[in-house]
Amino acid sequence: MSKQTLRGLAKDFAKGVIDKESYRKSRTVLIKDIIEGSISVKAIDYEGPLRPSNDIEEAITEGIERDRTQITSPKNSAAHKPDNVPHPLNQNVSVTNNKKSPFIFVIVSVVIVVSLIAAVILFYPKPPEPTIVKDNSITVDNSSTVAAKTSASESAAAESLIGAFLNEKNWGEENLGKFVESWSALTPEERNSAADTKRMQRMKASIYKQFLEGKALSSIDSEKAKMKQQMLIEFANAIGIDDSRLIVD
Repeated sequence: MSKQTLRGLAKDFAKGVIDKESYRKSRTVLIKDIIEGSISVKAIDYEGPLRPSNDIEEAITEGIERDRTQITSPKNSAAHKPDNVPHPLNQNVSVTNNKKSPFIFVIVSVVIVVSLIAAVILFYPKPPEPTIVKDNSITVDNSSTVAAKTSASESAAAESLIGAFLNEKNWGEENLGKFVESWSALTPEERNSAADTKRMQRMKASIYKQFLEGKALSSIDSEKAKMKQQMLIEFANAIGIDDSRLIVD
């Protein structure tokens, strides 16, 4: 009878004593012999578990008994109520008080704020009244402004008339006569307000220029030249221009 065991074959295969193919063949033959009864299998007697000591066993038993005493029926558990459960009426009162407390806090805060505002308004010192100082210069400035506006409006008509005449560039006797008529139709204030304006200075310079041109024609037609010069002198005198350069030779 072979003394080879399955464990021994596994050890030999693990150590490399036999190859995989030999291990399989030997294992198959060994299992077959065990099944047929050719090889007897020795039973292995394992040691049983150790029993606990008496102290440990008593402790476990005592714990089990204690747990059993705490298990009660539903009736007993319902009958047993804690002593410190508050009365429902007391609960309602406490809930009502909790709801009212925020409103009371808000009301008190509003009253305090309103009181502070009222105290500030009542006891805050009034600012001193501003001292009104009459400034006569304002009246003077206003009067001067009005006078300036009046003067500007008065000179506007005269300047407009002068500008239109100079733009035409027509120094004929008829056109000069029309200008004198329009100029005479203005008020004395309007004519005087235009005396020192730039357009009046241009008119004075233009008259003198025409006077020189007429003087230059004296070599060609002295009589016609003198007539033109005399006409320009009369025109200047009619509109209030006094130019000492306008002299007929």
